[in-house]
Amino acid sequence: MAKYRKKPVVIDAINFDELVEIGRASGAPLYDGMAWSFEYQGQPITQENDECYLIPTSEGLMNFTPQDMLITGVKGEIYPCKLDIFAATYEELDANSHA
Repeated sequence: MAKYRKKPVVIDAINFDELVEIGRASGAPLYDGMAWSFEYQGQPITQENDECYLIPTSEGLMNFTPQDMLITGVKGEIYPCKLDIFAATYEELDANSHA
């Protein structure tokens, strides 16, 4: 059986508070300080409750909570990732890194 290594990729990711700020800055109507509905990376984001946004993915709607990071993948797709899995999989690049 052959073995494979995952190719290194550089992704963009934001946390829940950053998405809340993007929603507020979008000018969308606010509910309890959170944008009710807005676009992020060309995708419609909808508030489910005070600690959850609904994220459209190729696998259907997924919950994005303060316990997640929101990843923008190599093809521009967005999807949530649990913080512990994110920390085990990704390391932050310094501002001068390009890959």
